[in-house]
Amino acid sequence: MTGPSPTSSPQGPHYTLTNEWGFANERLALLGAAYDPDSIALARRLGVGAGWRCLEAGAGGGSFARWLCDAALPGGRVLAVDADPRHLTDLPRHGGEVAQLDLVTDELPVGAFDFVHTRFVLLHIAQRDIVLQRLGRALAPGGVLLLEEGDGLGVLVEMPGAFGEVWRAFARSTEIAGANQAWARDLPAHLEALGLIDVRAEADVPMFRGGSPMARMWNLTWEQVHETSATLDISPEIIAAAQAELADERRWFYAPPTVRAWGRAL
Repeated sequence: MTGPSPTSSPQGPHYTLTNEWGFANERLALLGAAYDPDSIALARRLGVGAGWRCLEAGAGGGSFARWLCDAALPGGRVLAVDADPRHLTDLPRHGGEVAQLDLVTDELPVGAFDFVHTRFVLLHIAQRDIVLQRLGRALAPGGVLLLEEGDGLGVLVEMPGAFGEVWRAFARSTEIAGANQAWARDLPAHLEALGLIDVRAEADVPMFRGGSPMARMWNLTWEQVHETSATLDISPEIIAAAQAELADERRWFYAPPTVRAWGRAL
């Protein structure tokens, strides 16, 4: 997997991880706590606010969709879609809408949204080009599409220690299932190919300390893959060593880069 454990859970054959696992709720909460602040700051820079019609595609744990409700309502609209909406049941109490929808096989409303967002979703779906086209068609004239994805640049080789060994095995396991570790670095070109204008992009490399919530999130992600997939080709001893590293508050780690790209429909 590139980047953190994803916020969404398109189930079935399309996605490399699902939200059916027992600790998925905790993993998604940790993910939201780690990445929502940057997502929210960028959405505010893009002008998201009262009256905006918003689509959160692959809403997963729903933390960003809840913020969208606070930002856009009343007067706007927030639709959160996911193939497994079990973590979104409270969203209507915030004024949002929830739809159970497979991003690969089901259509999205066309021309209906001022803001379309997805985070750590598309690189895990082998049919990501189909989904990207749908997201683009969902934009109203002048609407903004914001994609946030992880990328393995600088990680597949350089990540040190047992953490790096497990991460590389983890990345291989998701690529076997259809993920693409290098897709995110071309996000601006993908948005321009959709015909969007004013395309911009940025990237950052998150740093985190052992024993932190992000360290716990990575441990949970690996445990899920180890328990639900036979393709994680790494010894239990290496996994245990990586878990010990992640629990050590004296150590610092870096996560895969996060690439953010956005553009506007004509």
